[in-house]
Amino acid sequence: MSDKNKSIVLSSNTSFSLYNFRLGLMKALQERGFRVMAVAPEDEFSQKLEALGFDFSPIRNLDRKGKNPIKDLRLLFEYVSIYRRLRPHLVINFTIKPNIYSSVACGLLGIKSISVVTGLGYVYIQKRVLQTLVNLLYKVAFSFNQKVVFLNEEDMENFLSIGLVKKQKAILIKSEGINTEYFYPMEVKKTNQKPIFLMISRLLWDKGVREFVEAGRILREKGISAELWLLGPFDEGNPAGVPREHIQKAQEQGFIKYVGQAQDVRPFIAQADAVVLPSYYREGIPRVLLEAMAMAKPIITTDSVGCREVCKEGQNGFLVRPRDPQSLADAMIKFLTLSEEERKAMGEEGRKMVLEEFDERIVIDKYLKLIESCLT
Repeated sequence: MSDKNKSIVLSSNTSFSLYNFRLGLMKALQERGFRVMAVAPEDEFSQKLEALGFDFSPIRNLDRKGKNPIKDLRLLFEYVSIYRRLRPHLVINFTIKPNIYSSVACGLLGIKSISVVTGLGYVYIQKRVLQTLVNLLYKVAFSFNQKVVFLNEEDMENFLSIGLVKKQKAILIKSEGINTEYFYPMEVKKTNQKPIFLMISRLLWDKGVREFVEAGRILREKGISAELWLLGPFDEGNPAGVPREHIQKAQEQGFIKYVGQAQDVRPFIAQADAVVLPSYYREGIPRVLLEAMAMAKPIITTDSVGCREVCKEGQNGFLVRPRDPQSLADAMIKFLTLSEEERKAMGEEGRKMVLEEFDERIVIDKYLKLIESCLT
């Protein structure tokens, strides 16, 4: 059977994530003659996927924050119904609930599948009953997968060590890749004379928002002239969501400047002197750090899973202790002592690292080879 007669589903917890993080892979599959289909909750990016020639099937029972077992059972049956209709040759799942319930649905229908563990998220930050349950569900789901992809080595070793996935199924593909022609060093006229530290993230405590705000307070109390910009959406309903009042108060006190959210983050990165992510979220590989590096910006991030994968201490940025505002503030102060030449060299090292290891073309090529091996 030729590729033109084969169909592949990409399943995720948002159409947004498929469009923004996996579009390069979807286009590469499309160019090779595959019929490429998307299965995700409907949002403003669903029509954009359809406009590019991808079939879209909305999934209605996927609540990425919910813990209702009845609704999750409905989600499983909905996947079964969709895949029975679509009859894809392969399903590639991204994020926790598709990894679990879509994989099980594929197993029940005899459809080949791949799960991509994009990061462990807040469930794995501390020991909980929920973590034990998720581990059990993962173990069942992964038994149906042909392969399980991990974005960083620590997550893969963790899952292997507790027996959630068999060694022959585990594959390491670092990051989901960055389009280095879209994210590139931009020459812009600075709108602010003060140094700018930019944090781009969903506004979750686990992403380090509290530490970022506190670092701003420390710098202000020391009389250090710098601005801390915070860019990203609020995530109401998320158990780790930061209340709007907290950000508003921090802005009124002059610790940070909240600049809202943007579909195109490049103008903000271009204005920044350094990009900061104080996350302890159990990231896969934080995309925002790769975007900053691709644009030749130094980074400041935590010495934690996923984040330390992309930061070489003193070469393309600085590592700080997780949950430690003082450590973050110290790194910012250290950065401010660097000369323009030293900052530029840091940014260039980051760009070089992305081109050599994390360029989208490199990552897509690895996925294409993986997909080919699963379909033969």
